[in-house]
Amino acid sequence: MPGIEKAPAIRIDFCFECGYTRRANKLAGDVMEEFGDFLPGGVAIVPGDREVFDVWLDDRLLFSRKQAGRFPNDREVEDQLIEMLEG
Repeated sequence: MPGIEKAPAIRIDFCFECGYTRRANKLAGDVMEEFGDFLPGGVAIVPGDREVFDVWLDDRLLFSRKQAGRFPNDREVEDQLIEMLEG
């Protein structure tokens, strides 16, 4: 619909088979606890491809395990989210 903005939302794509569910749930809870008021679209955790652990703000990639070669450090996603929401 024209003139209606989409509510900001976080999506966490994760590999269920790899045992990343607990990490995805923890990150989703941490993000909602800190940013819930600023994310009317909420946080979705979505089982994805093998080895994936990607965090998106709408269509913008905040973190990719594949690109970084590791999982996000404490507060890494949250700090990037602050920058994006303020910018």
